[in-house]
Amino acid sequence: MTNSTLTVGIIGAGPGGLTLAHGLRRAGIAVTVFDKDHDRSDYVQGFRLRVRSRGLDALKANLPDALYQAVLGTAGLAPDETLSFDEQFRPIAGTEAPVPGDDAHLEKSVSRITLRQVLLTGLEDVVVFGRRFTGYEENADGTVTARFEDGGAERFGLLVGADGGNSTVRAQLLPEARRIDTGARRFAGKIALDVAESAGLPRVLLDANVHIRPARGRSLMVTSHRIDRQAVARFGPIGADDPAHAALGGSHFDNTASYVWWNIAFRQDEIAADAVLERAGGAELLALLAPFTADWHPDLRRLFDLTDPSTVAVIPVRTSVPVPPWPTQAVTLLGDALHSMTYSRALGANSALYDAGVLAAVLADVAAGHRPLLEAVAEYEAAARSHGFAAVTDSLAALHRALSGPEPLAA
Repeated sequence: MTNSTLTVGIIGAGPGGLTLAHGLRRAGIAVTVFDKDHDRSDYVQGFRLRVRSRGLDALKANLPDALYQAVLGTAGLAPDETLSFDEQFRPIAGTEAPVPGDDAHLEKSVSRITLRQVLLTGLEDVVVFGRRFTGYEENADGTVTARFEDGGAERFGLLVGADGGNSTVRAQLLPEARRIDTGARRFAGKIALDVAESAGLPRVLLDANVHIRPARGRSLMVTSHRIDRQAVARFGPIGADDPAHAALGGSHFDNTASYVWWNIAFRQDEIAADAVLERAGGAELLALLAPFTADWHPDLRRLFDLTDPSTVAVIPVRTSVPVPPWPTQAVTLLGDALHSMTYSRALGANSALYDAGVLAAVLADVAAGHRPLLEAVAEYEAAARSHGFAAVTDSLAALHRALSGPEPLAA
């Protein structure tokens, strides 16, 4: 039952949108989530997510306790020690100072697939799949009508764009907002942990967060995601393999196996032209990387030799550009739809969860009759801009350090 006439439509069933939906239901607010796809099979979905307090706090505040315990109970283990080596595998002092007040839980590692399974639980009557949002109209009574590719329309008191970096909602609300190519290209791949152990890879590459910092060239990061299958089994389908990924082939979306993974970024055209990278399969990408590591220590080169080619891809790294405040209306943005950022420092998904927590709290006040809607949304937007674009800047600076070059990134 709802205790308010407020209705909220959310475009996008990512972590932020689904967490917001849980929080609104908890406050008795009528909510519907629309997503164009039933299953997520983008490349990033196959990796783990580093947990931060800002994300955990939002999940705890908005999820039913049983689901929050499922997040904790199915979480994998990640290394909590960080070490640095040069390309000859000689220890070196870390080059990055600890970030004051860093809220990362290095020991926790959450599968993005598992998190999605948790967040969809209990929202079966709230999430509508297969509806592609095309635009909205503001109505004279202050409501908003969302329109869809199928010709249908839905009216809400508030429309929330949680539809990612290529947000259709943002394109209409803030057409001046820019999302740009940083000029970096990120390569990543995975090795099943049992394969890495059988091959005799040095334990430090399995048990620590390892930064390889060559005297010349780009930095490589190696870490791991370990799953306790007995612990995960207590939660039924949550933490299991998603049947929708079965037809994709390879092991990238295997959600039940522990793995070691690595990532490294280069500047555009440094390894090959984008047109070449876009056509290349995993094995071809590994071959393109080989000359870069030809003079590295043999144990480091074996990381690439052991990598499952089906898990290897390269993606252009993009970031948003901060936008000044805009007139608040009954349409707003959340997560990457407002402040998409690079992958460095694992701030993106956690920032989306943070946004969801702030927005759910102010809308609960609206539902309780404590404040008007637009005043609450304005407060949320100020917080989302401040927190989100600070994370954008932090993430971009970390990427620049990883590229180890004097040339500035495009941003």
